Amino acid sequence: MAIWLNKMQVGDLVLVNFPTGYEKSVVGIYVRDDTYATDLDSEGWTVITRGYVLWDGAEYSTPLDQLEIINESR
Repeated sequence: MAIWLNKMQVGDLVLVNFPTGYEKSVVGIYVRDDTYATDLDSEGWTVITRGYVLWDGAEYSTPLDQLEIINESR
């Protein structure tokens, strides 16, 4: 069982921030959780670590810590 700590929902407009020295930030649309990309938290629970984001016409599995919500779809 995985714990979803992700606050993003389908359709949210997000800013993808890349590490320094890589591409400039891009705007995308949050599509879904990447349920295959998991890790364990400090208490041993499985957590989702990545999500799929649509930008430039393709879906990319992106680390959640690189995403910033610009506008919620709700």
